[in-house]
Amino acid sequence: MNALEQNIMEALAGNRRVNPDEISVQAFGGDVTLRGTVGSVVQREEAVRTTRHVTGVSSVTDRLRLGLLDASRRADADTEAAVLDALDADTAVRASDIDVAVHDGAVTMSGLVDLASQRERAARDARAVPGVASVHNRLRVVFPASADDVAERIADAIGVDAIVGADALTVTVHGDAVTLSGTVRSRADHDTALTAAAAAPGVTDVHDEMRVTG
Repeated sequence: MNALEQNIMEALAGNRRVNPDEISVQAFGGDVTLRGTVGSVVQREEAVRTTRHVTGVSSVTDRLRLGLLDASRRADADTEAAVLDALDADTAVRASDIDVAVHDGAVTMSGLVDLASQRERAARDARAVPGVASVHNRLRVVFPASADDVAERIADAIGVDAIVGADALTVTVHGDAVTLSGTVRSRADHDTALTAAAAAPGVTDVHDEMRVTG
């Protein structure tokens, strides 16, 4: 939580009409987004008004949802805000594009992430939050790594023999990690294949299991 987010949470805690445990605050520069589920229009309006008056806030985006909060739903609202805070704290996850819903401790995440590793990381972040009983991960990956795409890029870089000739390479994808195995004719082909694979959309890690025969 950055300094502005901390100041906003303190301001919300000082407003008797607001339950700050139900609200997640995300601040980028002076642009602030409020997320979570609150029990009344009054609390929603008070949260926005209070946030706007905090020094350093230039704009407020209201993404708060309204819900009838009995004791059970209030606990879910607290958990929802805590999950959103955990995602926001993880700089490797694009939290602003992730929607979180909680019912009886079961968390459902939907929305978009860039990479497969972010999808799994978001789920781990959610599971670590107290009060979370289970996580249903419905996040979609914008740039899924593709074995066919990696193979095509390698073929473009060192020729079609990279896949079906003197060089015999196999491309395996697991999440956003790619493994290159098989043989190449030269150290130059080896290095070019690694570079081409690493440049493919959705690839964050390349494992080298190639053998140089030349």
